[in-house]
Amino acid sequence: MTVTLALLKLSQEQVREKILHTWASGEKSWVIPIHLGPLNLSITKIEWFLFIGVAVTFLFLFFGSRALKNRPGAYQVLVEETYGFGRRMLGGQIGPEGMKWFPYTLSIFVLLLVLNLIALIPNTYPVTSNLSFTGALAILTFILTQYEGVRRHGLGEYLKSWVPEGSGRLMAPALWFLHLIQEFTKPLTLAMRLYANIIAGHLIIFVFLSFILYYGIYFAVVSVPLAVVFYAFEIFVAVIQAYIFAILTQVYIELAIYGEG
Repeated sequence: MTVTLALLKLSQEQVREKILHTWASGEKSWVIPIHLGPLNLSITKIEWFLFIGVAVTFLFLFFGSRALKNRPGAYQVLVEETYGFGRRMLGGQIGPEGMKWFPYTLSIFVLLLVLNLIALIPNTYPVTSNLSFTGALAILTFILTQYEGVRRHGLGEYLKSWVPEGSGRLMAPALWFLHLIQEFTKPLTLAMRLYANIIAGHLIIFVFLSFILYYGIYFAVVSVPLAVVFYAFEIFVAVIQAYIFAILTQVYIELAIYGEG
C-alpha cells in the first residue's frame, strides 16, 4: 500500500505539466488542419468549444423568442427572465437611447455566461481564459463605442466632448490627451479582467487537486473539499464576470452616445 501511494506522487515538474495540461492541450487536440498559404486557420479544441458556446447561445435566444405561448413552460420563463434582466440591468444605464444596444450586450452576457459555465465541465476548454478571444471581444466593444460616438455627434463634436466643459485653454489639450489614453485602456482592461479572473479560478482548483498528486492520496481529505468550495465559487465568478463585461460594454457605448464632457 505504501509503495502504491508513493507511486502516486509526482515531481514538481510533472505536477506543473498536469496543471497546465488544459491550456496546453487546447491548441493540440481535436485539430482539423486548414492552411491557406502562410495562414494557419486550423480548428482546434479552443474553436470547437467557442462554436459550441455560440450555438447554445443562439439556440437559447433564437428559439426562446419564437416559441412563446400563453401558458409558459420552464424554458419560456427562463428566456423571459433573461430578457427582463437585460432590460432592467443592462439597457439604459445613462439614458433611454442606450436601450437600443441592450440586445447586443445581453447577447454578449449570455455568450460569456455559457462559455464560462461550459468551462466548469471536466475535459472542456475555458475559452474565456484565452486572451485572444477576450481581446477580440474588447476590440469589438471599442469599435462600436467609437462608431456610436461619431455617428451620434459627428467626428468633430465627438472629439470635443472628450474635454469637460469649462476647462481652460491651457488644460484642454492635456485633458483631451488623457481621455484618448483612457479610450484605448478601456478594451485592454475589459479583456484582461475577464481573462485573468477565469484563468485564476481554474488554476486555483487545479492547484488544490494537484496536492494529491504531489503529497499523496491522504491529502485528498483537505484538497478535495477546498476544490469543491472553489468550484462552487467559480459558478458565481462565471456569472459576475459575464455581467461585468456586458455592463461595461453598455456603459461605454452610452457614454459615447451622451458625451463624456
